[in-house]
Amino acid sequence: MSELDPTLYRSIESINENQWNNVVTQSDRGTVYHRAGWIRAIEEAFDYGGHHVVVEKGGNPVALMPNFAVDLPIPDSIRERLPVAVPLKRLVSIPTGFGGPIVQTDEAESLDLLFESLETTTDRTVISHAIETYDLEYIRYGQYLQTRGYEPTFESCLFLLDLRDGWDAILDGMDKGRRRDIRKGNEQEYRIEIDPLGTDLETTYDWYVKNLERVDGSPLPKAFFEALVDHLEDRIRVFRAIVEGREIGRYVYLLDEEGGVLHHWLSAIPDADDYEYYPSELLHERAINWGIERGYDRYNFGKTGSHFSNSVFRFKHKYGGSAVPVFNVEKGYSRLAWPAYRFGRDKYVEKSL
Repeated sequence: MSELDPTLYRSIESINENQWNNVVTQSDRGTVYHRAGWIRAIEEAFDYGGHHVVVEKGGNPVALMPNFAVDLPIPDSIRERLPVAVPLKRLVSIPTGFGGPIVQTDEAESLDLLFESLETTTDRTVISHAIETYDLEYIRYGQYLQTRGYEPTFESCLFLLDLRDGWDAILDGMDKGRRRDIRKGNEQEYRIEIDPLGTDLETTYDWYVKNLERVDGSPLPKAFFEALVDHLEDRIRVFRAIVEGREIGRYVYLLDEEGGVLHHWLSAIPDADDYEYYPSELLHERAINWGIERGYDRYNFGKTGSHFSNSVFRFKHKYGGSAVPVFNVEKGYSRLAWPAYRFGRDKYVEKSL
């Protein structure tokens, strides 16, 4: 009889936070996004149903996989093809950030229990399960996931810098236009201040929303930021660029100590006219050097669409980082709704491109 015992939790509040975080810290695949504070902030700010699977051994967790049930995004062209009309959902690990299973011991059996427990406790309104992570070491689970029916997609990527190369080598590897703009930015009178997220959160959030409005983006709810201040503030820093005595923009960073990555998470540059003062170049330069000083292995410029014509893709590429595909796999749970949805989604994406 197995010593391992799987349990599905609807909320992380029912789980011992210290034990959860210990698995995150001790496993090879844990990240800041797996930490209890990040999961708790999602639960407080979004109307998502938790489906967190935990495997215990002797009363202590040894493996876990956070998941949330989110509404299925269904354009009208896809909805017309679906064989059912009830509200449909998909499970995502995880919808804000990156997820995936993390295992501390008894890897093969623990993985089976994580996935089997998730599938057997999911109702008919959930048509699929997706895992998205920036950690390409998850390729170790590639064949395993394939045998369980998961299929890969390559819709997005990250640009990562290897901070172990040092600033001089990183600068040499940038596009000459980036190097020129960094030099021009440094010719001004400027300084970069670094604060916790809770310091002047109102301005940070307001500027973040204005930044997204300019590019027709959809902002995360303010409640999510407030929850992060309550539960994960020690892992978040706001870098503020002040040029000639006036603040012109902010970048928000996640400190992924588990993964050794400094993540450029959000931009908050409210006025496009202020780009003439090179806020992006100044903020990235300071953050990269800050990450080097503190021993981070990599610097993440953030997720972008993996299409050569994408303007954000081209902009980030000029900083010299390596384009790394996001590890994204999906499995359909519904034999009727999932194939119809996937067909319609593929056609919708093809048309939009």
